Amino acid sequence: MERRTFLLLLASASITPMKAVSQAKPARVDVAKLEQILKKEAERNLEKLSKEQVPAYYIAYRVYDTISAEGNSTFGELSRPSVCNRMRWAQVQLRVGSPALDNTHEVKGDDSGAFYNSTKYFKIPLEDNEKAISTALWLNTDEVYKKAVIHFQKVQSQAVTKVASEDKAPDFSTEKREVYHEKPYQEKDVRKYMSELDKRIALYSSYFNSNKELTDGNVSYNVVLLRSSFVDTEGASIAQNSFQFRIMANARTVADDGMELPLYKSYYANTFDELPGNKQVKQDMEWISNTLSALKKAPVADTYAGPAILDAAAAGVFFHEFFGHRLEGARMKLEASDQTFKKKIGEQVLADDISVYFDPQLRTYKETPLSGGYVFDDEGMRGRRVDVVANGVLKDFLMSRTPIDGHPVSNGHGRGQIYYAPVTRQSNMIVETSRPKTDRELREMLVKELKSHNKPYGYRFCEVSGGFTNISRIDANAFYVTPLVVYRVYADGRQDELVRGVNLVGTPLSIFSQIGGCGDDHVVFNGYCGAESGSIPVSAVAPSLFVKIIETQRQEKSQELPPLLNRP
Repeated sequence: MERRTFLLLLASASITPMKAVSQAKPARVDVAKLEQILKKEAERNLEKLSKEQVPAYYIAYRVYDTISAEGNSTFGELSRPSVCNRMRWAQVQLRVGSPALDNTHEVKGDDSGAFYNSTKYFKIPLEDNEKAISTALWLNTDEVYKKAVIHFQKVQSQAVTKVASEDKAPDFSTEKREVYHEKPYQEKDVRKYMSELDKRIALYSSYFNSNKELTDGNVSYNVVLLRSSFVDTEGASIAQNSFQFRIMANARTVADDGMELPLYKSYYANTFDELPGNKQVKQDMEWISNTLSALKKAPVADTYAGPAILDAAAAGVFFHEFFGHRLEGARMKLEASDQTFKKKIGEQVLADDISVYFDPQLRTYKETPLSGGYVFDDEGMRGRRVDVVANGVLKDFLMSRTPIDGHPVSNGHGRGQIYYAPVTRQSNMIVETSRPKTDRELREMLVKELKSHNKPYGYRFCEVSGGFTNISRIDANAFYVTPLVVYRVYADGRQDELVRGVNLVGTPLSIFSQIGGCGDDHVVFNGYCGAESGSIPVSAVAPSLFVKIIETQRQEKSQELPPLLNRP
């Protein structure tokens, strides 16, 4: 099975060393009416369904109450009126059988998917109308239970028709449950920013006007206030808020040979005041415009295998894709998974100066906002810091409530959109080094390596748009990253040369073994990760990397000619 991830939102760099700030704990309030309705219906339904021939043993209800605003501008003009919407979705999760073996167990060869779980999402009223909400929960719980029974019968039958699973851990972990509630926001808390954000994005997109080589110059904003509620029949009752601000700039041009050349810049903030000032954004928009003009004229890079430097922005995506996904515990339970690191706890998997941890409780890293944070995950578990690698040695995995051998409990990394059942996913990933190198030192290492192999040049990958990785045993265990800004670095000291049309490819274990040094800089890459449980916000923080050997291939390009007419 292929695991795809797209990380699209890049925040600004933050270099000044400062201590990371933990997320403050909001004041706790009384359990709201919605959670009371959810709790009452969950207990009522479980009491009945636990007595059926195939008993249900667990029910959880999730609710996403979202207030969102968005606006869009192109070349200085608002291209559509700003809108503010409110929606409320609910999800039911249900398990039958027992924690040792239930309907979520993998059915080998089943088309329903490796991460099958008995869930369903549906709309519920915006107001806390008990009868209407209870009716919706009742009807959908009944439907989910019947489907769960059918799937559980497949699970039971494969016990005599398939070989035994390699992993002997139960299907559901036993956990301590918590009650936690934050005070809700209101729609006015979103609306008050819309007018100012409209002005800003119109101003920002106007900076693209003067460059007639651009075929698109778009800036948009998105504000999302999410109140997520979680109640289950084990006693958990969680209500927490997430306030997210994003401004996204997208511009592109087309080279004479038809290759489309995009560049992105985006800004993430947990509060309105954390958004960048107009001066910084103007500089960034001008950099995008000038870089696209240069890319339009840049030569197409040839295929290459040799040493390279990955700037911090590219390194963050690199680690998220090729390392982070292989630390997600639930994936190691699957028979088709490559399980790269499952039996390597205590072994050296990275250079001895590299440490990696995930911490969903962080709101910032060195003053830069992080988008992958939360207090409780989507299984009602408190998110905890997980030190997965210390001085190059593998110490732990990210865990949801799907245990694996040797890792029986969750560390708060069960995540998923309201449309999907949660699975183990990443949060805020931080990569640090105990032996940081300056940019000059990394360049000297690159040149030395080039000369030792008689190579005239290497590459420096500065900006990337995202990528994907495959972690299945069935297909090649490879990765693929799409760089946006790449320079050719010459061994003889000539000026770096901008090139285009490069894709970074390879296999994870080989490239990790080739990391020769880490920089003293860090960039926060805020984006979205797409996988089996939907698209979730994540952050990746890493230093620049010197890699002794990487491999590239040419990008696919359009066969269409550039526009014949000038942009108005």
